[in-house]
Amino acid sequence: SILPRSSLGSAVRRSNSKMAELHYYGAQGRGQQIRYALAEGGVEWKDCSASFPPSDEVKAKWTALGGNLTTNVPMLIMDGKAYTQSSAVLRHAARKGGLMPSDPELQYQVDNIIAAVDDYRTAAYKPIFAAFGGSPDAEANAQLKDVVLPKHFTNFERLLGDDDYFVGNQVSVADMTAFDIFTNFSFNLFPSTKKDFPKLAAFVDRIASRPNMAAYLASDKYTSLMAFPCLE
Repeated sequence: SILPRSSLGSAVRRSNSKMAELHYYGAQGRGQQIRYALAEGGVEWKDCSASFPPSDEVKAKWTALGGNLTTNVPMLIMDGKAYTQSSAVLRHAARKGGLMPSDPELQYQVDNIIAAVDDYRTAAYKPIFAAFGGSPDAEANAQLKDVVLPKHFTNFERLLGDDDYFVGNQVSVADMTAFDIFTNFSFNLFPSTKKDFPKLAAFVDRIASRPNMAAYLASDKYTSLMAFPCLE
């Protein structure tokens, strides 16, 4: 667990906020997996969304809250403390919501999925940003769709196997981060690829139909977020 510290150099900074807040942009991106973990874990939170690019005032507020001179968001304010670094925040939200297994072997499997998802998500950003910038990159799109995606998603189908969930066949934060890339960084970008990965497509439907997730996905909190564009 993360213990609070009072020094300015602490990775966890105190805040006067009482209600959990997620500071990020009004878009999906790296903050979305955290939103999914909070929603599935039944943790109530407020989205404190900023436009992109953020104003100097907003950036100053983020620095004051998170304490980092580098990027502070996505940043979670919870229990009077500020948590930064997306993967660390994801894990903390998972622990709060009961989505992190206690067995060390299963924890490794969760970490493995999170790392694999991060590898793919990072690769997907190049064509996404190019499209948002008004200069779609056909070569980058093709590289992601025809080379990167099939390699990673074949791995994910192997890791899922015939189970309903990725780790211990019980829902965990691994499923939340995997759901994020399947819905926001791949099948939405290239709808034609969905048919090539039936196990992952079925997994997406399974996660989306879970009561907490279904309620979140139908809410304004989700539907108001800016989605990434189709690239084919």
